Amino acid sequence: MFGYLKPVREELKIREYELYKSVYCGLCKHLGKDYGIISRFTLSYDCTVLAMLYLSLTDDRLSVNKGRCVFNPAKKCLFCDCSGEGFRFAGAVSVIMSYYKLVDAIEDSGFFKRNCARFLKFLIKRSFKKALRAYPEINKNVKLMMDQQHDAEKTGCAIDKAAEPTAKMLSELCISILPDDSGKQKILSAFGYYIGRWIYIMDAADDLEKDVKHNNFNPFKDRLKGNINETMLYCNDVLNMTASQIVLAYDLLELNAYKEILDNVIYNGLSFQQKYCLFDKRRSKKCRKKNRDYYPYLSGKNSINH
Repeated sequence: MFGYLKPVREELKIREYELYKSVYCGLCKHLGKDYGIISRFTLSYDCTVLAMLYLSLTDDRLSVNKGRCVFNPAKKCLFCDCSGEGFRFAGAVSVIMSYYKLVDAIEDSGFFKRNCARFLKFLIKRSFKKALRAYPEINKNVKLMMDQQHDAEKTGCAIDKAAEPTAKMLSELCISILPDDSGKQKILSAFGYYIGRWIYIMDAADDLEKDVKHNNFNPFKDRLKGNINETMLYCNDVLNMTASQIVLAYDLLELNAYKEILDNVIYNGLSFQQKYCLFDKRRSKKCRKKNRDYYPYLSGKNSINH
């Protein structure tokens, strides 16, 4: 996915951070086992959180084992494992999402990036076909999202319509975690919907200047008009409203494991990512120096509640 869903490390206890890393490394190990070593490069923070959510809502037996990192054999790691489908589900999502992201890059990128995407697509095509056979419903949801996203962007739609395909796709993925529990499905549907909406808006705001430069679609492009700070403040308000809905749905979930880590992701991580991507990351850009007055948040002239 996009890599925006992650905990704030400084707010985690050492034990919690090691547990989080064990899930991250466990997902990496399962990707290699199920789909080959190339698929490990599709690993993301978002799918790690998805794996933790799956494991925390099911009765899968969890274990943590010691081993060595494939990419750095000199490094010892903790690897989380489970008796159920948690890692296989998250791994399939990771591979399928990465494949369609490359398809999208081939259609929308320039010559160099397009050919790089073609090469990477060729490398993971075998993994994609295996994930497709194992989880056809995931592929159906992701493909439908990509088609709807493409149609929505062609019409130059507003933010609500542009974020709808990603929101619906994440909603369906979360529902599939507990297919037989109609009560929890409603909560998971709302939680996944607003998580998907938040991720799309976050990515659009983060890429705004790049999309303007390359004349790509971005729902916030019309609001830019030279004043990047006011646009980012508006994006932050939209993200805050979406995050509040995420919290309302999340508070209704009954988690069996990883609650402290997932609490950190939802209560701290979302706001931290907004602050970093919308404001702090722009400190190093040239436009930050040229248009210092457009950044009152960074210069101390103004403050925002995240």
